[in-house]
Amino acid sequence: MPMTAAQICQNALRIAKAPGWISGTQTGQILNSILAELCQNYDFDAAKGTYQFNFDPGATGGVLENPTPGAGPFNMPSDFLRADKGDVMWFLLGVPYPMIPLDPAEYNQQVQQAGLSSYPYWFTVLVDQSPPEMYIWPPTSGTYPAQVVYRRQMPDIATPETSSTVPWFVNQNYLITRLAGEMMKMTDDSRWKDFLGDGPQGAQGIMNRYLKMVDDHSDRSVRVSLDRRRFGPRFSLLNNTKTIGW
Repeated sequence: MPMTAAQICQNALRIAKAPGWISGTQTGQILNSILAELCQNYDFDAAKGTYQFNFDPGATGGVLENPTPGAGPFNMPSDFLRADKGDVMWFLLGVPYPMIPLDPAEYNQQVQQAGLSSYPYWFTVLVDQSPPEMYIWPPTSGTYPAQVVYRRQMPDIATPETSSTVPWFVNQNYLITRLAGEMMKMTDDSRWKDFLGDGPQGAQGIMNRYLKMVDDHSDRSVRVSLDRRRFGPRFSLLNNTKTIGW
């Protein structure tokens, strides 16, 4: 049976042999920081979310130089971190159209002028905004449903040192070992390097073994594809240097 957050904190404290001045509150805070770091550093399917919304041809404003209505911004969930290739799409009469991600700098180079609208195929997300903002190109010509499957910043556990919540990260051996090692650093216990290291019993060693099979996709092939921003049958994929600009 999976351990609760409180049980993980208690076991880590026992292993670390932390003195009485190390409170359970500190242990819970560190456990939350470890779980947050796992979301930021790794792509685990257990920390995925799905967001559905509609493109709006009247959407305008935002922080980009973006005078064309329909290009955005479209607010993403506040826990949005990033999205994998192929996980952002919109639908027309039930047919999905995956979108191609651009860096914000590359998006800013696209032409924006009054009356420009079509079926969108590029997007960028500004994660430095709160909430993160999505912009699309070309600006949408209609109110189309869209879906984003994204990597989430999972919410903190409230008072994990006493919580009956089971953490979302399933490898609890890693959590206990990592948490014990972090507590050893606070108590100046020389064992912390072994507990946090990449040896067989260290937290990073446990993680390395876990990463070999987590979200295993060995039952299907991996497809290598060309960059859809530059390869394809449409001339629209090329920068417009003839009819607009020079």
